[in-house]
Amino acid sequence: MRRLLPVVLLLAFLLFLYWAFPLVGPLLRYGLPDPRGLDRPLTLLVYGVSPEYSGYHQRAPERFRGLADTILLVRLDPRASRVVVLSVPRDVGVDLPGYGWHKINAANPLGGPELLKRAVAQVVGVEAERYVAVSLEALYAFVDALGGVRVCVEKPLQYQDKAAGLSIDLEPGCQVLGGKEAEGFLRFRHDALGDIGRIQRQQAFFQALKEKALSPAGLPHLPRALAQAEAHVRTDLSREEVGRVLGFALRRPELVSLLLPGHFGNGWVVDRGALAELRARYFEGQALPEEVSLRGRSVALVYGPSSRERAHEVAERLRALGLRVWERPLLVDPPRTEVLENGPGLLARALGEALGVPHRVSGEALLGADLTLRLGP
Repeated sequence: MRRLLPVVLLLAFLLFLYWAFPLVGPLLRYGLPDPRGLDRPLTLLVYGVSPEYSGYHQRAPERFRGLADTILLVRLDPRASRVVVLSVPRDVGVDLPGYGWHKINAANPLGGPELLKRAVAQVVGVEAERYVAVSLEALYAFVDALGGVRVCVEKPLQYQDKAAGLSIDLEPGCQVLGGKEAEGFLRFRHDALGDIGRIQRQQAFFQALKEKALSPAGLPHLPRALAQAEAHVRTDLSREEVGRVLGFALRRPELVSLLLPGHFGNGWVVDRGALAELRARYFEGQALPEEVSLRGRSVALVYGPSSRERAHEVAERLRALGLRVWERPLLVDPPRTEVLENGPGLLARALGEALGVPHRVSGEALLGADLTLRLGP
């Protein structure tokens, strides 16, 4: 048995080298994760760059100067062990210095990441310290290398753009999406909710992506996925900062995803009062009152075909708690039962505890309701 131990250890070491080998290139550029992690909060502007085209159906070489059609203000907070992701809709109007009034996604082609950082700071009231730009190719590479991501498509998503070579054809149901299908799921915005519906699908996808990447099925593929996506990313983070960010990520902090609060108008009109509350809690670390009342609040009850009878019973229980209930049936069952809130999270926690179900802060919550309760199968 003692003779076998060195052989087993050697095989384990060789397997580890095989697993980690794809990361050799990125590690040489950025170094190993720093086990100390972050020693203070760090705010990043993370944005996805739309492809540029040099002709009909012909993508131009990647310059990272296309429209910023996915804009995220990310707060890495080691004190709270939390990652806060605030999605900023592309249609928010902003006065760009030197260029006048534009949709915020035009800041990147006009002035690059620095102008986009200034535009986001003007809208949100929080200035990003660093930026990370991601091209569409990173999505293909990461998702395909990971073996696809399972998401639930709530309704038919169909759209054709022949000039751009974009074809979206997804049927309702829970399914594993490869890189090309994931692009369609993340870029579709041709319905009543437009870009807001797209942001909500993006937040659902990122949650599913996180779960897949850290699952037993995803971990073996993670180094190759990261290595292949890294070539399609640009950042001004220093080598030391990358190491500290990776060290912080390895601690598996809580993920909070938010939609910039507002309503439809001339583009997306920001709700300044609700934004101030989110900014105080998640970006400025201010404590908020812990006691809240559910009475008089509204909740959207979302359920699929297998939960219709149960939904009526749950609706009565919600009304008994003093809530106003909106029922919203779907073509497919939500993947899990949970309470969602696009806000400080105190209401979601209160309802989750009252019902004995998980709760989460997420911009996936339905517009117009204080809370969303999803009924899983």
